[in-house]
Amino acid sequence: MEVVLKVTSRFLHAFAMAQPSQADIQSMTKEPIEVLDDLADQVADEFEAYRQPDEFKDVSLVIENSDEERPTLIVHVDREDAESLADRIDEFLREHGARTERERHSATDVRVLATVD
Repeated sequence: MEVVLKVTSRFLHAFAMAQPSQADIQSMTKEPIEVLDDLADQVADEFEAYRQPDEFKDVSLVIENSDEERPTLIVHVDREDAESLADRIDEFLREHGARTERERHSATDVRVLATVD
């Protein structure tokens, strides 16, 4: 029995158009620590209003890399109603390809942990 697969040009066009973006290509060739460093810069830019240099920072960023295989970006939110800002940060990180987890220490102390492949 012979099976013939017919592929339309519409399918091929859609397949050819599904190429990775420059950011995707860079993240595939970079080490996880480099990707997290770039991601930390993007978080700092996106949530700049919460990171004023002369004031207590509502959002702090740390890259914990004691495990070189799986470094972690820790975004610490320390303010009233921390959960809603942590939600926005969590969504931003996931939209940029990170896997996230949360640590909730109190209503004003939430940490979003982000890792990448």
